[in-house]
Amino acid sequence: MNKIRLSASVYFALQGIAVLAWWILLFLFPPARKYFQMGGDETVLLAFWLPDLALLAIGSLLVSAFCFFDGKFLQIALWFVAGTISYASFYCLSFAMLTDSGWLGVVLMFAAMIFSGNFAVGLSPEFREKMFRNSVEAKTSWILIKTFTQIIIVWSLILFVFPALIVWVEARLGIPQFVFPYQKVISPILFLLISLIGVSGAVTMARIGRGTPLPLDSASKLVVAGIYSYVRNPMAISGIGQGLAVGLFLGSPLVLLYALMGGTIWQLIFRPLEEDDLSKRFGASYENYRNNVRCWIPNLKPYN
Repeated sequence: MNKIRLSASVYFALQGIAVLAWWILLFLFPPARKYFQMGGDETVLLAFWLPDLALLAIGSLLVSAFCFFDGKFLQIALWFVAGTISYASFYCLSFAMLTDSGWLGVVLMFAAMIFSGNFAVGLSPEFREKMFRNSVEAKTSWILIKTFTQIIIVWSLILFVFPALIVWVEARLGIPQFVFPYQKVISPILFLLISLIGVSGAVTMARIGRGTPLPLDSASKLVVAGIYSYVRNPMAISGIGQGLAVGLFLGSPLVLLYALMGGTIWQLIFRPLEEDDLSKRFGASYENYRNNVRCWIPNLKPYN
């Protein structure tokens, strides 16, 4: 069993059990319903029991079993569950926006939707085969322009737009923001320092690897120089650190969780995919590099 299928099997088992436990809680402990109630009528919430249990809970448990035993219906089950939870998540969001209620359910549903959708992508051969493509040979200046264009777009969405939306939802939930001394000074400094790691990695990849951070336009040469000689995934470290710095600046618990969730998805799904691709393309050179340079903790000495 490969790493992604094992992670998916565990995740979907937990998701199925969590859905079952949630409904047991709601029916056996009615006071808990107020935290998830949609509108002023409990019936709107309780009416979800049948589709939730029949499609999401049982579906998640079936996906878990198919992942573990490599069942031939894995792809169908994966996308069925991902589609089911996506529809339910957006329905809950639209209901919450109309009634300004049920936001806790929205947060939990969207988190499950993101995990389920990413596992579906990671375990679909059609996506894996097309996910990693070498960048077309071009002048260094053009590769750098593409690299910084990607950085501007991705950072704007992931580090500014999405956290702003999360803080807005946080206000709907009544979750208080935290404060600490020199918060508005320390957080930007941390953000800047951590961003330099990501920029350094991106520039090194463009100049030496002849590619960009985007998997569809990735480096055509193995990069083991610069910051990559100390740690294998500086841009992943930078992205997670940036998200945490933004969460500290905003005083937002949910933004901190959002950053950690992104790191978990990368670790469980996209890191194995990337490493398999690098191993296929660069063979022993990459295996030697991987065996001598850690993924998350920088080496004290550069890789030679």
